[in-house]
Amino acid sequence: FCVRRANISTCAIISNSVSAKIRKRSFCSGWFKGREWLEYSRSADSAFCFPCRKFSLGPNADKALTLSGYSNWRHAMDSSKGFSRHAHAKEHLKCMALWKEKESRSTAGTEVSTLVNSRQLDRNRKYFSAIVDIIEFLVSNALPFRGSLDAFDTMGEGGSGLFLSMMDYTLRKDTELAEVYRTIPANARYTSHDIQNEIIGLMSELLTEEIVKDVGNSWYTLKADGTQDAKVHERLLCVATTENFDALSLTNVVLTEITHAGLSTEKILSQCYDGANVMSGKKGGMQKILQDKLNREVPYIHCFNHQLHLVVVRAMSVENALEHFFNVCDNLYKFVKKPTVAAQYHGEMLKRLLDQRWTGHLATASVIVRSYDNIVNFLSDIGLRHANTAYSTDIKLEAAGLVKSVSEADFKFIALMVHKILLLLDPANKILQAKETDLYTGLKLVHSVCECIKNLRCDSEFEALWAQCNDEQQANSSKRRRYVTKGLEQFVVESSCGQSDEADETECKRLFFSTLDTVIGEMSARFSERNSQLVEALCALDPGSNDFLDSSTVKPLLDLTKTEIVDAEFTVARQFIRTETALSNREKWTTLDVLQTFSGALAGMPTVYIALRHGITFGASTATCENSFSTLTNVFTQHRRSMSHQRKAQLIQLAFERDLTAKFKEKEWHERLLRRFSAKSRRLQLF
Repeated sequence: FCVRRANISTCAIISNSVSAKIRKRSFCSGWFKGREWLEYSRSADSAFCFPCRKFSLGPNADKALTLSGYSNWRHAMDSSKGFSRHAHAKEHLKCMALWKEKESRSTAGTEVSTLVNSRQLDRNRKYFSAIVDIIEFLVSNALPFRGSLDAFDTMGEGGSGLFLSMMDYTLRKDTELAEVYRTIPANARYTSHDIQNEIIGLMSELLTEEIVKDVGNSWYTLKADGTQDAKVHERLLCVATTENFDALSLTNVVLTEITHAGLSTEKILSQCYDGANVMSGKKGGMQKILQDKLNREVPYIHCFNHQLHLVVVRAMSVENALEHFFNVCDNLYKFVKKPTVAAQYHGEMLKRLLDQRWTGHLATASVIVRSYDNIVNFLSDIGLRHANTAYSTDIKLEAAGLVKSVSEADFKFIALMVHKILLLLDPANKILQAKETDLYTGLKLVHSVCECIKNLRCDSEFEALWAQCNDEQQANSSKRRRYVTKGLEQFVVESSCGQSDEADETECKRLFFSTLDTVIGEMSARFSERNSQLVEALCALDPGSNDFLDSSTVKPLLDLTKTEIVDAEFTVARQFIRTETALSNREKWTTLDVLQTFSGALAGMPTVYIALRHGITFGASTATCENSFSTLTNVFTQHRRSMSHQRKAQLIQLAFERDLTAKFKEKEWHERLLRRFSAKSRRLQLF
């Protein structure tokens, strides 16, 4: 029915005029006035009484106005016939009273069905909220959901997984929830994996919407990395997959995912990837293709953490002695991990060396420096005690070979040298991984590290390192157990043949300076982009710079976003900020400090505010992308290989962005999820 009530000001049927309607014997829209019960069906060309249709069940009902429809337009307005007669009928008045009572009870919320339904809704929502809480806990901690079963009925057979086990535990602890569970239809208990996937998908959808909302209309830096296995915000937007790993395919995937998430590709300010050719190629790499597709300049930054890694890899491989040192360390790690050896070794454990993580080299050198004597004594006990039956012959031979290698003159020196150099790189590596570290801060940090390494390149530093090595070896030689070869038991050994200490010192000195030269040269070559116009513009945003807020220097940065520079704003802002910072007790000011402290004043100088925001938006590292790989490892375990990519990607995002996922515990986010879930046709009513 096309309903048109009298209490609605406009008419459902428009006529030319009342007189025309009467002459043509048709319904007149003016008849609605004063008759709130009247309704008209255009398709049936008949009038009906709404309350009588709804509430009249007896034999006295007016069939014309309740069933077949009234269309006797000639007598419709007669006082003794038509609408007037029906309006005064007892059955109609009874139905009108019932209609008004229902409307009144519905408005007041005292309708019996409403009261019952309200209580049931509360019970349903409590049950569904328990399911959401369990899912939120599992995804936040990257825990598996299910085993081979989906229902409580078969839990006793084993393999039910954490979701059903936690649900069972929750029901046993909450008697009220258990009572709700017993009253819910079996086909609406929402424990199947399909419902889990749907809720996970909705949580990921809401989380992505929050990230996009947070970005808003601001410019942002695009960061991407791959694996085959005014406050700065950095978020994991999505995890995508592709069968093709060429630059064009990767670019298309990235742009598609950004658009699908709701972000504008026109707001990409810069891009930060690793140095692989497919990403960094100047002619056919992803960074170039993306700029061509957007038809504008989008500066590419080679991830600083990747560059530091390449510096270390190059420096640790340029000398054979360094390669030999780490090969011995790797063999030592594998040896100590053997079950029979590990059971007897109680010292500090060596770290595994990884090609893609140089921090393992630092950790290994640190253990060697701290536990050198314990390691040598342990190996000596295994390899030289002929009466020792706890180990096999192979173990003893391997231990003897290792103790010979670690006892060489240069082994301890290399450990001390590597430890000293990598310790200087470590703070920079950690700070660069922080989400709030911008490009200019990263450049200053790398420059400071390079200067510190240059300061090591002197005779005094080598002599101090060599003396430390010899002092420790001499101090420990008296503590080390010595064993006399049986063939020399009847003789006095005055000295041993071999390389002299002077020759060892000369070779170690050459190695020391060669390694430092390699590190310094690699850092200078890889971080030489400090001289570019862009970096000069970023430098001009530093309050400590001589060119602070110089409009001509900052201009290349604003040109990226086609923002017209206003020289007067920069002149006023420079004077204001320098005056205010000089009066402050703070010794060092950064671009982020300026934005956070003077945001109110800068609102009146929009181009300066935009430039400062652009400055802190440039990222220096893809550490967030790489850190998500650790979450991937936790989610995609050996026993969870059958999950779809969509589910895997959503679980990784929810686990990685734990602070946002935790918001589903809040009432507002819980309500949003409930509404999104109940938007589809559901067996269990939630609203």
